[in-house]
Amino acid sequence: MHKKDGGTAASWWKTKVKKNPALIYLLYAAVGIAAVLFYLIGSGIRCKGETRESAVRNEDRAEISAGRDELEQRLIEVLSKIRGAGRVDVLVTYETNGEIVTATVRQTDEDVRNADGTGGSETSRSVREVTEPATVETGNGHAPIVLYEKEPVVRGVIVVAEGASDFSVRQKLEAAVHAATGIPVDRIEVFEMSYMGP
Repeated sequence: MHKKDGGTAASWWKTKVKKNPALIYLLYAAVGIAAVLFYLIGSGIRCKGETRESAVRNEDRAEISAGRDELEQRLIEVLSKIRGAGRVDVLVTYETNGEIVTATVRQTDEDVRNADGTGGSETSRSVREVTEPATVETGNGHAPIVLYEKEPVVRGVIVVAEGASDFSVRQKLEAAVHAATGIPVDRIEVFEMSYMGP
């Protein structure tokens, strides 16, 4: 844009702003609105991804905790069938939490801009990556695609049994827990259950 008398675009803007000062306020408002829009779009994408990830994490925790309860329940059922064991209760502690590993989708947005300046051309490039869980459509909505599941690592097992005062029963209980969990016998503690009357 050139002024009729041969001036530059900058001097043309200066004269326009001097004649109409409201233009500068419009320019500031446009820049402010653009900044707010960029912020909202960016945070909206991030929040959407975080919401999906937190939902997957909550589902993972529920499944892992159900797995823990299931292990304790299975041990109780098996150990109580050992001759002489009587009533049995079990507590399992864990070294690490289990983990459900889901597939992810990575989207890359690339923005390349060419700007012609007075000394030549200048290119600016910006890349934005968004990673979110890959999902599959089910009857109830969308579910994450599970690649594999890491089992929690057992730290130790406490067994409380009515017949634990008998040394041979205690050994059988330890051997059964070792066979079921794979942990060393020194991480298995067997105690006699106290009598609880009616």
